[in-house]
Amino acid sequence: MAIVLLTCSVHAQEMKTGKGRQHQQDTQKTEDKAKRKADQKAYEDALKSIPESKEKLDPWKSMR
Repeated sequence: MAIVLLTCSVHAQEMKTGKGRQHQQDTQKTEDKAKRKADQKAYEDALKSIPESKEKLDPWKSMR
């Protein structure tokens, strides 16, 4: 019984301090930043590949 109580208190302290999760969160933040940067670059490249329209868009053209 005493071993179980000690184990529970150690587990609770570990969760409170977050020692195990801190490193994981730092790694995840770095990966998220790199992913966002890559996504932003891909978005900008996609926008550059869209050709400019020389014709003015008129959605009511067929209604007149």
